[in-house]
Amino acid sequence: MIFAVVLVFAALSGHETANLLAQSKAAPTPPSTEKLSDEARRGEGLFLQRCSLCHLPRKLKFGSPAVIGPSLSGQFKDAAPDQLKILRGFILKGGPDMPGFQYGLEPKEVDDLIAYLKTL
Repeated sequence: MIFAVVLVFAALSGHETANLLAQSKAAPTPPSTEKLSDEARRGEGLFLQRCSLCHLPRKLKFGSPAVIGPSLSGQFKDAAPDQLKILRGFILKGGPDMPGFQYGLEPKEVDDLIAYLKTL
């Protein structure tokens, strides 16, 4: 019933109903997500919640502002254990342009986040 009201409202206001129908469908799961371990999948959720604002490019209607943080794609794929230790410290303590998450993430969540970063 509510969906029908939305369609009628959209038709009366001049919006295309095709856009509303497309938005009502569930988004398909990206193929890369299917290959992730449980740990990396949890880390992906944390990355999207906590890190994507600065580390993913923005797609806005009238152009995208510059990304604040560097792209992390491929940065930790073959990281050595000592590099992962430095990464963990940087996630927890932050840096000049990045907040620390030592009070916002549990140790297991940091492990999950690192597992996801290794898949990028």
